[in-house]
Amino acid sequence: MPSTPRKTLSSLRTAVRANVDESVASFWSNATLNGAINRAKDRVWTEVRKLKEDYFDITRTSLDGTLTIFGDTYAASSFQILNNGTQSYTLPPDLAEVVLIEVITSGYEYVTFERRRMADPYFRAARMVTSSLTPALFWFDIIGERTMVLAQRSDTTLDLQITYTPILADLSADVDLLEMPHALYMAVEEFATAHALKMDRDPNSAAWEQTGNASVARALGASARQNQDPEFARGAFE
Repeated sequence: MPSTPRKTLSSLRTAVRANVDESVASFWSNATLNGAINRAKDRVWTEVRKLKEDYFDITRTSLDGTLTIFGDTYAASSFQILNNGTQSYTLPPDLAEVVLIEVITSGYEYVTFERRRMADPYFRAARMVTSSLTPALFWFDIIGERTMVLAQRSDTTLDLQITYTPILADLSADVDLLEMPHALYMAVEEFATAHALKMDRDPNSAAWEQTGNASVARALGASARQNQDPEFARGAFE
C-alpha cells in the first residue's frame, strides 16, 4: 500500500495514548478515545471552514441516482426542480453549507440561483405568485437542516449540480482516514488529548488545549491553499 500523509483512526488513537502516557488501554477505552478524536476532528473542521478555502467542498448532481450517505439511502433526484409547482426540495444528508447551484439541463444553463431570506419582501412577493413561470432566476433559502425552499415555481423540470460543504463522517473503523489539510492532524490529536485529560480532571488538559490552538494557527496561517495572484508591497503614502 502506498504511503499517505493522511492519518488513520488507529494512528490518531495511538498518538493520543502516547500523549496521555497510557500505551495500553486502562482508564481510557478505545471507544472513549475514538469519541474524543471525532469531537476534535469536528472542531478543527470548523476552523478550516472559516477560511472559505473550499477544501472540503464536493459536487453532486440530481442525476447521480441513489446514494448512501451516513448509512441512509438518499435519492439525488430529490433536488431536481419539478414543473408541478413544488417549492421545497430535500438536499443531501451531509449538507453543511451550499456553495453553488447550477442548472445542467441543456438549454437552461443560463438559469441562476440567488440566496435570499424567506422574510425578504421580494422573496415573499414571488411566493405569492401561484402560476409556474419559465425559469430564469430562482431565489432560494435553506431552512431547517437541509430543506431548500424556492420563491418561484418552475414550468420546466431542471436537473441541478450543487456544490456544497459536507459534514465529515465520524471515523469508526481503525483504517478510516482523517480528511484534513496536512499538519492539522496534530491539532486533532492535541484537542483529543485535552478532552481525554479533562475527563480525568488532569490540569495538563489546558496546556494541550493551548497546543492545539497553536497548531491550528500555524497550519492555517502558513499560506493560502490557492495562491497564484501577484502580491505587491505598497508604500505608506500611496
